[in-house]
This record gives sequence, structure tokens and C-alpha cells, in this order.
Amino acid sequence: MKRVLILGFIAIAALSLLLGFEHDPSHAQSSVTEFSYQGQLRDGSGDPITDSCDFTFALFDSATAGNQVGNSDSQNGLSVANGLFSTSLDFGADAFAGQSRWLEIGVRCPAG
Repeated sequence: MKRVLILGFIAIAALSLLLGFEHDPSHAQSSVTEFSYQGQLRDGSGDPITDSCDFTFALFDSATAGNQVGNSDSQNGLSVANGLFSTSLDFGADAFAGQSRWLEIGVRCPAG
């Protein structure tokens, strides 16, 4: 069993496009809180993984010693093909209110 921990960085500017345009009053604030996340997963030797893996996604307010924002999102048996995976994440309506956020991803391959 391989375990991989990936720390990802979410750009709030890019997410604001998905969640609405607060700075432009001509656009209504969207109530959508779900967004797509795509990643690349490699094993310890740098080879791309092709397998079914268990993922846990958690959002934090700081890169180190931060507080978790929203609930963790666990997704079991997510397909990874040639190192690439894609999923939808939703940390709730209060997760992105203009502050920086950091994404922690825990992975177990193979799944189970």
C-alpha cells in the first residue's frame, strides 16, 4: 500500500470566478459552493499512478498550523488514470469569503 500526501494551493482569485463576482454589482453572488478539482498523482519514484484510490480533502486557513475550514471530504475508490484524477469538492458556503485557503489531500492507493 502506498500513501501519498499532497498539499495543494487553491487560488482564491480563480475560485471567485466560480463563486460569483463580489466586486462587480452587475453580477449576482452565486450560491454554488461546489467546484471541480483536477490533480496529478505520482508514486514515490515519480511514476504516474493508475489505480483506484481513497482520497481525503481538507481545507485550511494557513499553510502551517492552520485551522480547518468546513468539513473534510472523503472520496473512496476514485479512479486515477496515468496519474490524473478529477473530482468535485464542496466545503460549504462559508469556506471562501475572500481569504487565502490551502488544500490538504490524503491518498491511499490502492483503495481500501
